[in-house]
Amino acid sequence: MIKKTDCVETNYNRYIRKARQAVKGFEGYERALKICDYFASEGHPHPSYTFNYVRFNNSEGQTDRQFAINLMKEMAYNL
Repeated sequence: MIKKTDCVETNYNRYIRKARQAVKGFEGYERALKICDYFASEGHPHPSYTFNYVRFNNSEGQTDRQFAINLMKEMAYNL
């Protein structure tokens, strides 16, 4: 029997909700830095690498707002 906590989608959604709460009130690039800090505190195995990977692989036309969104999604999926 699969536990609810074993479901990738459930974990992904939980980390997205918690990350949004943790960075509430921040915007743009500062929000992305706080997202990185949040996932580092949650035990993400390589938050700095993921931060740089998302920043440089999606850099063309990516706003700071979109960068923060992409970063949160990538980190939540890989945790």
